Formats: sequence, structure tokens, C-alpha cells
Amino acid sequence: MFSALATFGATQLKILPDFSYLLPQNVRSVTDLREIGKRARVLGTAMVAVESADPALRQRAAELLRDKIVRLPLVSSVTFDDRAMRAYAWQHRWLFADLADLERARAAIDDKIRQARLEANPLYIGLDDAPAGPDAADQLRERLRKAEADSAQKGELVSPDGKLQRMIIRTAFSSGDVDLDKQLLAGIDQVMDDVHAAVPGVEIGVAGDIVVSVAEHDSILNGMLLATLVTVSLVMFALIWFFRSALAVGALSWSLAIGTITTFAFTQVAIGHLNLATAFLSSIVIGNGINVGILVTARYFEELRAGRDGVDALAGALANTVAGTLAAALTAAVAYASLVITVFRGFRDFGVIGGIGILLCWCAAYLVLPAALSIARSFGMRPRREPPLGRWLARLLPHNLVVTAIATIALIAGAGVVTARYLTDDPFESNFKNLRSRSAAINEQQRWMHAIDAAFGHGTDAGFVIAVPRRDDVAPVMARLRAVDAGVAPRDRLFSQLVTIDDLLPSQQAEKLAVLDQIRQRLSSKEIEQLPDADRAELAKLRPPDDLRVLGDNDVPEALASPFIEADGSRGKLIGATPGPGYEVWDAHDTVRFSDNVRALHLPSDVHLGGASFVFADVLEAVLDDGPKATLAALLGAILVVLLIVGRNRHGFVTIVCGLGGTMLMLGSAAVLGLRINFLDFVALPITIGIGIEYAVNIATRERQEGPGRGRAALATTGGAVAICSYTAIVGYGSLLLSQNLGIRSFGLAAMLGELTCLGVALFLAPALLWTTASDLARRRSEVSP
Repeated sequence: MFSALATFGATQLKILPDFSYLLPQNVRSVTDLREIGKRARVLGTAMVAVESADPALRQRAAELLRDKIVRLPLVSSVTFDDRAMRAYAWQHRWLFADLADLERARAAIDDKIRQARLEANPLYIGLDDAPAGPDAADQLRERLRKAEADSAQKGELVSPDGKLQRMIIRTAFSSGDVDLDKQLLAGIDQVMDDVHAAVPGVEIGVAGDIVVSVAEHDSILNGMLLATLVTVSLVMFALIWFFRSALAVGALSWSLAIGTITTFAFTQVAIGHLNLATAFLSSIVIGNGINVGILVTARYFEELRAGRDGVDALAGALANTVAGTLAAALTAAVAYASLVITVFRGFRDFGVIGGIGILLCWCAAYLVLPAALSIARSFGMRPRREPPLGRWLARLLPHNLVVTAIATIALIAGAGVVTARYLTDDPFESNFKNLRSRSAAINEQQRWMHAIDAAFGHGTDAGFVIAVPRRDDVAPVMARLRAVDAGVAPRDRLFSQLVTIDDLLPSQQAEKLAVLDQIRQRLSSKEIEQLPDADRAELAKLRPPDDLRVLGDNDVPEALASPFIEADGSRGKLIGATPGPGYEVWDAHDTVRFSDNVRALHLPSDVHLGGASFVFADVLEAVLDDGPKATLAALLGAILVVLLIVGRNRHGFVTIVCGLGGTMLMLGSAAVLGLRINFLDFVALPITIGIGIEYAVNIATRERQEGPGRGRAALATTGGAVAICSYTAIVGYGSLLLSQNLGIRSFGLAAMLGELTCLGVALFLAPALLWTTASDLARRRSEVSP
């Protein structure tokens, strides 16, 4: 019943791959983002592009696509052309005319009336026989004629060469809703298939945040499932080879399954979802959580081979392993728990899930596994001869253990020097693209996005929103934002674009209305009757309507004002901004520089900046601030656990030295390989500290049971189980290299390095130090003992 409930809870977990679920929640950038998220209307977008060398074929396919897509149930609107903008500009053409043009037209009308008055005087003789050229009134009339003709054009979104056409699809739901994203994309894919069948010879593609959201989600989910499958398969193969008993492996697997399922059932209750940092924890929990069960099962088989059976064998296995495995589990849990002190939700969740998972798997090994082994024994499970792996490892250990200890410590010292240079030479990953996924779907989306950008200009992927509390605050905030770029070369500007709803409204409306009123009065006066009929007919076209008024926010059509409309329907309090051309949005250094420069403007505290650049900048700052804290906490916690459980003796000393040595070798290896540290790699360091303690402590506690100086004997008996434990973890981390997400791959590689270095130190340095630190009498006895 418990297993069924836990399984049900674990299967309810959702994966939320958006970076916002990794972010610290108590910094200004995130509170701003959340505030803007509450205010802004969150809409998903997708762009459909049609490409063909034949313009007629391209237009036919695009129109057919539009007609079918607009009928899809999840589509809110489709922007097929700029007709809405053209119609809006024509409807309010008088107010969108340039004030100087209106003033010149007014003067031209005055000149015409004055000239007509003079010509009406029989005594007037004109001295200029040259024909008059077009005056300002004629020029304004011609502009209006062109504007009218322009408003009647389709205004389709077509590239200059006529080959590529796009349409913009908007939804009434956020692109973060993956289930709805998938439904919409399935509908679009079906429409694309229908259009391909009806209009062969055209290429059709989809890009935009909805496509990216689904592709990122699927790449992480598929990577998680593949990693889990590979981990389980390879771990089961190794366990069957090591124990040579399917019943034993079955008992061990049942215990591990209970611990793992309970871990993710707890996750569902306590957290409710997995994110980019925790989505792959299933393979890690399996790879690390099985260690305790392996050690208990291996010791149980030793007891059976020694002639004990039943309760005595189980009691002996549990009693002889509890100290070492408890120290290892607590050390690993403390290493995970060190992540909880960081401000990252992703790191905090990783620490909670990983730490609880290790403890639950330890509990399952001492509560569920004994019963499972007892049942397996009743079905005829028999121990085979002792696995040879431990004896092989003991033979690999050099005969001169003093030299081995000195050489290993020298290697660790050398790694320390390399690590110091590595850490002072900016080892952090600065390209955020290397944290994203790479898959066929993402590559196809990027191909179409690049084609759209090349045809229509780069989009505003880096754009962000500035929200002010009141409509009257827009003007002073915009003045401050624009002032910073006054007189600055375009390449060096802080902003490449700043837009508000004011940009959709005519400028200088009061002044224009005054001039238009004067033009209307002149064209309605009796003096105009002195002009020839043809002139009066032409000037009549310049007579402004009587109902002209100042346009406000609500006069802007919703299709145009959408970016500035909030969830409550209010308009005009959102400002759109884009970083200047000198800032590369995927570069960490540029992100921090841009964020610092914007914050240096000291905008009012109630003005919110809602952009990923500010969040990423805070993330990087927090990594640098919290990274050393978490590592130090993991180190001190691990040392404290060892001292409390193993004791303040040479066994504790050897365990701590090996833990530190394995971690230092891991960092040195990363430096030699040129591994760039990202926020996921940061998690690997505290885990490595825990691993370094875990493997060494099991060798040390076994040596204490075997007798002083018998490190080689401890390696021969427990070393095989420790190696298998490390193998399962290496497989768990190695399976992450199959992920399509580059950040997860990098973490898998870093964690594998930690496993290999910690295992090497535990198998070579621990026995050597245990023998070296023993008394002379103990060493002589160990040399003659079998």
C-alpha cells in the first residue's frame, strides 16, 4: 500500500524547464519579474514562415495557412500583415502629419487666398510670368494621396527579395504551459501537412517561444528517461556480475526502488515539481542511493560464507556496516544540505531532494532490504564464492605503501597548485548558450529564426519590460533613460530601443489641432470662394474633419497596443526596452555590465525591471557569493560527521584526508581538461566532498574491524563493494552525457571526474595511510597475517 501511494505521488511530478524556476526569490530582479508577471498579459507567440522562390506560390500557401491556423481553438490572433497599423495611421492621418508640414500648408493656403484677393483687384498687375511650382499645400495633398493608397495595400510581412513570408501567432496562454503548447503545435503541424499537400514546392517552418518551450521540455524529459534507463540497465548488469545471484539483486533492487520512489513522492509533496537542476536526479539517486544496499548485501554474503545464517547473518551484516554506511550517508546528506543555504531555488531543491534521497535509501537498506534478503534466502538464494574484485584491487595496490602515500599526496599537492591557477583564471562559463539544449527540434527552430531575422531584421529576444506605477511616470522615466544615451555613438549606447504606447500616438497633438483648426477656418471662409473652382476642389481635400480631438491610449487599436496592455486592462504603464548593440545577451560579462549600468541610473524604487539580464546577473553574483559558503559548509559538515561517528583517531584522520584529496584531484582534473564551470557544475563540488568521505570511510571502518595496519585486507574485502558503489554512481553521472542539454552534460562530466578521483584516493591512499599511521607492531602483524 505504501509503495502504491508513493508511486502515485512520484508520477504526479512535473518538469518545469524554465530558468525562472532556478532563480533566487528574494532579490530585486526576481521580485520585479514576479510583479511584472502579475501585471502584464502573458501571451505565447509563434512565428510561421513560408519560403518559396515563386512569390505567387508563396502567397497562396501563406494565405491558406492563415485561413486554417486562425480557426485553431488555441489561437488568440494571427498577424498576417501590417494592415492594422496602416488603417490606424490613415484614420488619424491629420494628427500623424508633421507639424511643420501643416504649418507650411497653412501658409500656402494663406498665400493662395492672398493671391486670389490680389487677382480679384482690377488694378493688380502680376509681374512674375513664371509658372508657380507645387507649394506646401500641394505637397501635403500629395502625401495624403499616397497615404490613402498605402492604406489600401495588403502590407504582407514579406522579405525584400519576396521569397520569405511570415505570420505571427499569439495565444491566450503562456508559453510556459507545455501541455497547451504541444496541443497548439500539433494543430499547426497538421495544418502545415495539409498546406504542403495542397501547395507543393514551398517550405514551411515554425519558430518562437512556444516551440522553444516544448523543445527544451522534451529534451530534458527524454534525457532524464534515457539516463534512468541506461543507469538501471548497466547497474543491474554489474550487480548480477558482482553478486552472481538474481535473487540478491532483486532484493537489492526492491529496496532501492522503495527509497527512490519515496524520495520523489516526498518531492511532490514538499516541492511539487522538478526543474532544470533537479530533473536528472533520478539517475543520481539510483546511482548513489544503491551504495548502502550493496555494502549491506555484500556483508550479508560474507556472513553466510562464514557459516552464519538466518537472523544471525542479517544481524552481523547490519551491525558491521551501520557505522560506516551511516557516516557515509550523513556525510553525503550534509554535502547536499550545504546547497540549501544558497539563494537558488534550483540548488536548494537539488540539496533537499538529494539529501532526503540518500537518507531514505539508507533507511530502506536497513528496513526493507533485510526482509527482502530473508525472503530471497527462503527461495534458495545462496552466496557464491567471494567476488574476486576486491582481491584484484588489493593486488593492484603497490607493495611499498609509504611510497604510495607520499606519491599520492604529492599528486594531490600538484593538483592544488593547478587548481589555484584554475580558480583565479575565470573558470566560469560565460556563454549562456552552453546551458541550453541541442536537439533536432531546437536546431530546426533556430534555422527558421535565423532566416526570419535575416529577412526582417533581428528580433527583440533580449528585450525586457520596465513597469511604472502610474501613467504620468512614463515621461520622466523615459527622459532619464534617453538622457543616458544622449550624444553617445550608436555602438556604445545603453539601449538600442525604447518604446511606449506614446510612440503609437501622434506627437504635439495640441499644436497640430490648433493649426488644423486654422486650416479648417480658412478653407471654410468666404475668401476661399475667390479661388478658381479647380483650386477650391483641390483645397477642399485638405479640409480637416470637424470632429478631430486629442487621441489617448484607448484610441490605439488593441492589435497595436497589446504589448502595453496589462492584465487588468490598463494601458500605457509598460515600457519596452532592448539592450544596446554593444551588449551580447548570451555573454555573462555583458549581462552583468548591462545590468550594472541600468541599475546605476537609480530609477525610483517602485519602477520594476523585468528582464532575464537582471536575473542572470544576480545569479552570477550569487554563485560567486554563495559558492564558497556552500563548499565550506559541506566540508565542515562532513568533517563533523566523521569526527562524531568515526572518532578523533587515525581512521577519522585518514577519512578526512582522502575526502579532501579526492576533491582537490577533481578540481585539478577539471583544470587540465579546461572544463568551464556553470551553475550546475557548482553542485558537483559539495557532492564530491561527500563522495570522497563516503568511499574512504568504508575502507577505514573495515580496517578497524580487521585490525590495525590491515588496510590491504580491508581493500580485499570491502574494496570490491566500494568499487561497485562507485561504478553505479559513475554510470548514473555518465548517463547524463546522453542528455541533449549542454548544462546537464557538463555537470555529468564534472561529477564523473569527482567519482573517479575519490574512488582512486579511497582505493590507493586510504589503505596506504592506514598502514603508514599504524604502529610498528601492527604493521609487522599485518605483513604476516593472511
